Amino acid sequence: MASADKIVYLEKTQGGQSLKASMGKYGAQAEACGSLMVQAIEPLVHNLFSQADDDLYRLAENSNSNTSQTLFFDAMRGLRLFQEKAERSYLRMLQNTFTSFWEGKSSVSFYETPSPTDDEEFSLVEKDELEEELAVTSMASKARDKYQRDLHALDQRFAHMLGKESIEGEENPAGPTALAQIFRVVLDDWDTEDVLARIVVYKCFEKAVLFNLGEVYESLNHYLADKGVLPELSQKRFVGAGRNRHSASAPAGNAGSPTPDSMLQHAEGAGSSPQEEPTPTLQELWQYVRQLAPQGELGGLGRAPGGAGNLHLPVLPKNNVMDALSNMQSVALSDLDLENVEWEAVQDRIRQQLSQTLCLDEEGKATHRFGDAEQQTIDMIMMLFDHVLDDASLPDAMRALIARLQIPILKAAIADASFVDDQNHPARSLLNELAAASVGWRDDGDRSEKSLYFHVKTAVDRIVHEYTDDMALFNEVREEFARFMEKRAKLKKILEERLTQAVTGEEKLEVAKQRVEVVLHELGVEYMPEAAREILERPWKKLMTILLLREGEEGENWIKALNIAKMMVKYLGRESGENDRRELLSSIPAMISGLKKGFSYISYDQKKTTSMLNKLQGCFISALKNGSAPVEPQPQPAEASDEQAEPVVEDEHSISVRNMKEGSWIRMQLDAEEDPLICKLVWRSKFTGTMVFVDGQGNKAGQMKETELAGYFRDGSATFLEDAQAPLIDRAIKKMMKVLNARIVGPKLQIG
Repeated sequence: MASADKIVYLEKTQGGQSLKASMGKYGAQAEACGSLMVQAIEPLVHNLFSQADDDLYRLAENSNSNTSQTLFFDAMRGLRLFQEKAERSYLRMLQNTFTSFWEGKSSVSFYETPSPTDDEEFSLVEKDELEEELAVTSMASKARDKYQRDLHALDQRFAHMLGKESIEGEENPAGPTALAQIFRVVLDDWDTEDVLARIVVYKCFEKAVLFNLGEVYESLNHYLADKGVLPELSQKRFVGAGRNRHSASAPAGNAGSPTPDSMLQHAEGAGSSPQEEPTPTLQELWQYVRQLAPQGELGGLGRAPGGAGNLHLPVLPKNNVMDALSNMQSVALSDLDLENVEWEAVQDRIRQQLSQTLCLDEEGKATHRFGDAEQQTIDMIMMLFDHVLDDASLPDAMRALIARLQIPILKAAIADASFVDDQNHPARSLLNELAAASVGWRDDGDRSEKSLYFHVKTAVDRIVHEYTDDMALFNEVREEFARFMEKRAKLKKILEERLTQAVTGEEKLEVAKQRVEVVLHELGVEYMPEAAREILERPWKKLMTILLLREGEEGENWIKALNIAKMMVKYLGRESGENDRRELLSSIPAMISGLKKGFSYISYDQKKTTSMLNKLQGCFISALKNGSAPVEPQPQPAEASDEQAEPVVEDEHSISVRNMKEGSWIRMQLDAEEDPLICKLVWRSKFTGTMVFVDGQGNKAGQMKETELAGYFRDGSATFLEDAQAPLIDRAIKKMMKVLNARIVGPKLQIG
C-alpha cells in the first residue's frame, strides 16, 4: 500500500469495544477539526522543504570531502523531486489519521521497524534507525512541553467528543507525536541513505512545523468551545497542564528499575571551581612595562635596538616609523618555512629587521632612536607576539598566518593609543577572532575556497597588503570573516548535535539491552526447553529492548511483553511441574496470540515465526502430557574482550577528568610523529564513563573512557587548555605577567 494511504497506529485493546464519536452530536465538529488541521499544516509543511533545501545546500558547500559534498547535493536533488509527493502524502495521511481516531482506533504511535534480511540478533536495531527514532520522539516531546496547556485542553475536548474520560497525549491526532510519526512514515519513501541528511530534514520539520503549532491549537480550542465542547475550559486554568511530564523519548521507569534514560541522566558536578584571578588589562601591563623599562629590568624580553644607550641620537619621527613599518609588513615572514620553524629565532629575526629598517644605516651604524612612546609600544607588541606564537591552542599553519599580522598590529598600536585599553579595538578583535576560529582546527591539507585556512589567509593577506592607516579595514575584514564563521557555526552545530544524538542512542540501546538481559535471566529463561528459550532470547528479546527504549518499564506494551515472557517461564520453566494442566491449556491461546502480535510489531520473518510457534506448540503438548522436565541451564559463551579491566587509580588526574565540564578543551599528543590533537568535550555518560570529543569543525575527534583519558594526563600525553576560549590577547597577557614576575621576583629572592 502506498504510504499516502496509510493510517499509522499501534493496536491497543479498548476494553473489548471500539469507541466511536457520537456522530449525531459531534460529527460535524469532528470532521471540521480534521479539515482545519490539514489547512493549517499545509503551508508549514511546504515551508519545511524550503528550509531543508537551504540547510542541505549549506552542508554541501561546507563539506570537508567530495564524497560528503556529493551525498548532500544528491540528497538535496532527491528531496526536491520528492517534495510534491511528500506534501500530498503527508496531508492525506493526516486526514486518514483523524478519521481513524474518530472511529475509535489509537492514533499514531511508533513506526514499524523494517523487516530484517538476515539472522543477526541485536544488529536488527540499526543505529541509523535508532537515531531517527530518537530524533522523532525528542522533537515531539519538546513540542508537547511547549504547548502543553493548549494540548491539555484539546485532549480533554477530544476525549469528551469520543465519550471517554481522557485520552493519552500520544493518541491525539493533532498532537506533536502524531504529526512527527506521520512525517517519519512519509520520509521513509525518500530515496536517500544518508542519516545526517535525514536528521537535517527532521530538524527543519521541528522548526517549521512543530514549533509553529501554537495558533493552530488555539484555533481548534476556540472553535470547539464556540460549538459547545467543554466551553468552561476557556474560563479556568487547565487542571494538570503544568504538572511534570515524561517525554516520549524518555518515559519514566519505576523507582526500583530505572529506564535507560533515567540511568543516563548527567549528574551535576559536585562543588565549584575556584574563582580565577581577573586577567590584567593591556593598559595595566603597559604601565607595568613602563615602570620596569627605566630600571633596566626588561633585559632581553622585548627591547628593540635603537632605544637605551643611544640617547644622543635624534628621535625618529612617528611618521617615519609608520612609513618604514609599512615597507616591512608585506615582506615580513612571507618566506616562512613551516617544516623547521623556530619561533624564538623568528622573533629575533623580526627584531633585527625592525632595527635595520628603522634605526641603522647601510653599514649597520645607529642613526636614529625611537621616541619613548614608540619604543615601549614596540617592546610590548613584540613581547605580546612572543607569547601569542607560543600559544598551545594554535595549530602550526594558523600560527604562521597570525604571525604575519605582527607588523600591522604594531602599526595599529603606534597609530592609535586606544589599542592599549580598548578590548574591542578593531585590530585586537580581528586577531582574537582569527585565533578563536583556529582552536581545534585540524590541518587536512584543504586550501580550497571553502576551507577555514583559505578564509584566515584571505583576512591576513588583506591586512598585510592593504592596511596603511585606516582602522576601518580591520572592521571590514573582521565582518567578512564573521559572515563565513556564522555559516560554519551552523554546520558545526548540526554535526555536534548529530554526533551527540548518535552516541546517546547507542548508549540508550546498550543500557536497554543490558536491562532486558537481566530481566530474562531473573525469570530463569536458561531453564526452559530450547524452542521456548530461542523465542525469548532472540525475537522477544529484541521486542522488549525496543519497547523499553520507547515506553520505559511503565509502558503498556512493555508490561504485556513481560507478562507473556513470565507466562512462558511459568509453564515451561524449572517450576512448571507444579502448574495445573487445565490452567496451562486455557493460557496457551493467549500466549500464542500475544507472541504473534509481538512478532508482527517487529516485522519478524513470517517463515521463522511459523517455525518457532510450531516448535513451541510441541513444548506445550509435551508439558500437557508429561509435565515439563527441568532443563539444565545452557552455559553462556564468554564474550571476548579486547581490553583487560584496569585497576582504577584515584589521584588528581582521575579527579580532574571526572570534574571536566562539557565544552572543556584538551590537547593530546598520542603519537610523536603526528600533529597534536586539540579537541573539545561535547558529551559524557555518567553511566559508563564514556567521553566524546570533537575538533574545531565539529567532527568527532575521539571517544574514550574516563580511566583512559586520566592515564593520558598521568603520562603527560594530555593537558588541559583551560583558557582555550578566552581571547588570544588575554591569554598572552597572562603569560607575559608570569614571565615578568619571574624575571623580577626571581633574582630578588636569590639575592635575599
